[in-house]
Amino acid sequence: MENFATERLILTLFDESLREDFIRLFTDDRVMKYVDKGVLSPEAADVLWRRLIDDFYPKGIKTIWAVLGKEDRRFIGYAAIRPRPEIRSDIEISYMLRENEWGKGYATEIAARLIEFGFDELKLDAVYATVDTDNKPSIHVLEKCGMSVVRTEYDEQGEFYLYGIRAKQRLVKKDFCN
Repeated sequence: MENFATERLILTLFDESLREDFIRLFTDDRVMKYVDKGVLSPEAADVLWRRLIDDFYPKGIKTIWAVLGKEDRRFIGYAAIRPRPEIRSDIEISYMLRENEWGKGYATEIAARLIEFGFDELKLDAVYATVDTDNKPSIHVLEKCGMSVVRTEYDEQGEFYLYGIRAKQRLVKKDFCN
């Protein structure tokens, strides 16, 4: 599915009109504080952009989206569901929001929709997310969406949690992500 919506958001494939927003997001040190290896240089963000547009999308990898406001189509952030680099069989969700969009419940709305997409569209048995141990807001979002800690892992940036939810757990939780 290339495009879909939530109550307040549209998730759509990136296109050239969103290039500057994409680069600005990946070069924002506050947004990127807990993401992978951290903030990117404008050049590295542009390389990532080109890879998305020229490599991923043409090869049919279309589970990386721009997040836009439904009412005004303003750029809010980024969302994805894709294999974990470390364990390709584990599919993880990720999202990043522009700082001025924090605290509005968008992360929870995105996470819930990505989990739903993973189970309903991709027919996954489990959906995962990685989060730094001190990223309390994202931990809260994941827990609110029914995910729980699977284990603690480590990489060159330090300690982080692997969160997960299984399809059968989701069916049991009546107030999923509310």
